[in-house]
Amino acid sequence: MFLAVVVISVASCDSRPNTSVPKQPAEKPVVKGIDLDERINSTDSVVVVFYDDPYTADSSKYTRFYKQYGTTSGTEIIRPLLNNLELPFTKLEKVKACRSEGKLWLYAKGKIFQTIYFTFTKSSCAFIYLIKDGFFFYMDIQQSFSDQLRAIQKLVKAPATM
Repeated sequence: MFLAVVVISVASCDSRPNTSVPKQPAEKPVVKGIDLDERINSTDSVVVVFYDDPYTADSSKYTRFYKQYGTTSGTEIIRPLLNNLELPFTKLEKVKACRSEGKLWLYAKGKIFQTIYFTFTKSSCAFIYLIKDGFFFYMDIQQSFSDQLRAIQKLVKAPATM
């Protein structure tokens, strides 16, 4: 019986050297922020919202008070935003510890379809992100987009009240 086990073990071993090329892991395609929502390319207008005091002590209410600016100009904010969304993203399960300084409401044909949050005045927290399927998708903020936000920030007005 012992001899049979040894013979079967030896016969099952292949003593030839392995000359096959090891398999390389398949490269994952780079997924960009713009790929997260197919409607983003149809953006025809944006409302840019800047929180009045994003770093106030009251962290539960800092988004209540804001000023805004609406635009339909592609070169003004839409084109820089779309360019920024060409960057790859980082997917997180929880929001980062940085507060948003504002957000962009993206519209197509008069209907809002996406919100993108931003923070840009502190180098340690400079990014844009959107929320989808319960996850947070972060992208670095490009200098050109940050510069455009600074320019628009000078034009904001309080929203109309009812």
